[in-house]
Amino acid sequence: MRKKRSRFSGQWPLGLRKAADVLRDVVYPEGAVCQGCGKISDGRCLCPACREELRHSGMLYAWERKDLEGVAAWSLRGHSGLPRRLILRLKYQANACIAAELAEILLPLPAELTIPPETIVTWVPMPKRRRMERCVDHGQLLAEATARQLRLLCRPLLARQDRDAHTQEGLSRERRIRNLKRAYMPLQRISFPVLLVDDVLTTGTTARRCIAALREAGAKDITVLTYTHATNLL
Repeated sequence: MRKKRSRFSGQWPLGLRKAADVLRDVVYPEGAVCQGCGKISDGRCLCPACREELRHSGMLYAWERKDLEGVAAWSLRGHSGLPRRLILRLKYQANACIAAELAEILLPLPAELTIPPETIVTWVPMPKRRRMERCVDHGQLLAEATARQLRLLCRPLLARQDRDAHTQEGLSRERRIRNLKRAYMPLQRISFPVLLVDDVLTTGTTARRCIAALREAGAKDITVLTYTHATNLL
């Protein structure tokens, strides 16, 4: 059964965290409330109103493209409003159903975004310590949901090398670069197209490091897909 993470799990002792998670499941069982607005839901992760907002709001800003070291990085929504709330709840509260809801808005893809059927979907690996704290790897959940939506295979292609990795959140571009120096290593030789999935594109530092590691393994056809992007950077 999938584990859930309390919003206080980084602050409370393990016993209290488990008690808080049990209480939350009793008061707000999964599907009872919408993960977007907190109102009573219809048994799904999002209520009809939030599902409609996620799909149709901000269409003028949908599918932004940025060039990262010669690789096209596509982002679906600005990191604000409902998309931001969903990403944060997936990331810090282990609400795995959000990944499937986000993947539902992928199609149709832009005409310029061509993904060969032999493409392997992968994700930015999370440090082991942080994965244990959060109970899930949100990047893996997003990659798996993306692969199902696009009918592609999904598997890990990268590993984190740093044992005591610091979070990238809130760091300047220069500190992000130092933090991720040689942080990723390939798990195998790559001779197939790769779709690298992540939650948000901010400075692009993480994606660039992953691109370098994938190229080191032989990858020539790489595409980056993030569900949100920092609106002041694209």
